[in-house]
Amino acid sequence: MQEISLLNSVIGPVMRGPSSSHCAAPYMMAKLVRELSCANGETLKRAIIRFDPRGSFAPVYAAQSSDENFAAGLAGAKLTDPDYREILGRAERGEGFHFAVEITELENNNHPNRVDLELHVATMDGVCRTDLYSGASVGGGMYYIDNRNGEPLFLTGKTATVLIWGPDVVMQADELARELSVGENSLLGMAVEPDYGRVEVALQALPAADVLAAFRGWGGITELRCAEASQYPVCATDDLFSQSAVVIAVAEDQENGSIADTALALEAKRLGRSRDATRALFRERCELMLRVVAEGFDAKPEDNVMRFLTLRARNVRDANLPAGLGGPVLQDAMAGALSAMERDSNRGLVCAAPTAGSAGVVPGTLYGLIRHGVDLDGATDALQTMALIGAVFAARGTFAAECGGCSVETGASAAMAAAGVAQAYGGTPKQCFDAASMCLMNTLGLVCDPVGGDVEIPCHARNVAGVSHAFSSAMAVLAGFDAVLDYDELVDQTVKIGNMMHPDLRCTARGGCAATKTALRMVEAVSQKT
Repeated sequence: MQEISLLNSVIGPVMRGPSSSHCAAPYMMAKLVRELSCANGETLKRAIIRFDPRGSFAPVYAAQSSDENFAAGLAGAKLTDPDYREILGRAERGEGFHFAVEITELENNNHPNRVDLELHVATMDGVCRTDLYSGASVGGGMYYIDNRNGEPLFLTGKTATVLIWGPDVVMQADELARELSVGENSLLGMAVEPDYGRVEVALQALPAADVLAAFRGWGGITELRCAEASQYPVCATDDLFSQSAVVIAVAEDQENGSIADTALALEAKRLGRSRDATRALFRERCELMLRVVAEGFDAKPEDNVMRFLTLRARNVRDANLPAGLGGPVLQDAMAGALSAMERDSNRGLVCAAPTAGSAGVVPGTLYGLIRHGVDLDGATDALQTMALIGAVFAARGTFAAECGGCSVETGASAAMAAAGVAQAYGGTPKQCFDAASMCLMNTLGLVCDPVGGDVEIPCHARNVAGVSHAFSSAMAVLAGFDAVLDYDELVDQTVKIGNMMHPDLRCTARGGCAATKTALRMVEAVSQKT
């Protein structure tokens, strides 16, 4: 079974904050557990988020606004709410509900991004209840919740979910699933847990309120809880993306033989939507990325909240460089990448592609293409290609820098962008993968070492470099260079080497650039100001 979606997992999610692992996933995890705990009219009174001191959340959660996103998700806020960034402060003061973070050893600490969530709620009749959840952020905004009140489960937010408990529900599971999937609401899966008297029904969308209310009155049902999907629901779980050779073969069978058309066909199948509807979603995502770049260029210095960097994207775009140095396409793409990252670090609305730490490479590349002769349809084709190359990476590896360093963030995004550039200029499916391979072979072992835990230094510089890397790799392959090494093998090696890295080199702000004397002085200086 495979749930990777191009729009959800590779060129998404849409989010706020500088890290998809530490911002996007926390928001969605918190929103999901809130919906479950408050599904029957309960009111959230208190929430405690717990990180293990040995994990990656503990040293960086404040700098990367993990706490801000957990609080917003628990409040049920929308990403577009104008007061989004004010929610944490209010909750810490106990306004609405009380929010706190604790650093303590977790009983289950099998992933660097493990988190426990303790929710205290009041029922409609005034009874207080405590719900305990456990889960992990696994990279690129993807996550899972695998325990609720001692019961094992596995919720990823990729579908709408209805959980039903009762002495007879296991025997009634098929009937319950049929009744819940009414009309055009597709049944996407069902899991039965006899040991806990529980049935889990996965749906394309939650049933109407009156349908759920009727279920709560069924004899034999003792409890019903539900949560909406965090992103576009996944309707097909076929293995679509695990091997580049299979993707290339599918592309060669398409009418125009392109990776872009293959991406569209596979994502339409994954989401259970028409090709036209799926194309519209890709186009919207492309337009969003270009809008993020534009907003970054329009940002005012007085609105900058970065601790170490000032706004430089507009200067890079408008600079008069010596003739023959780089060229205008590359200069615009680099400036676009920097603009998106400045928006990202200032907690603006951005798109992880595939992560927030690498959220500049793909938008910057699209901006460079659009500024120099590629129309929106061509840019959307390039984006679809980038997404499919990233999906193969995700199927074989991870986007979590806590597991693989920056090689799985800016390394992966550069590979994606290189394939998109090759597509935009007429590259074959094999050339698209070869361009991506060039990027990966040059980023093996790239560490993740954010100064002070902030996604600023060296993250912005690596996004600029990622764009340059993408264009140079695509140019070399289109000019006849042979990458030789297979893309899948390079993904596997990227993951293998990432596992070999010392934890200090995987997003803990304890090694690499973060450990230089200059960086330590900068961190001390800003810490004294707060």
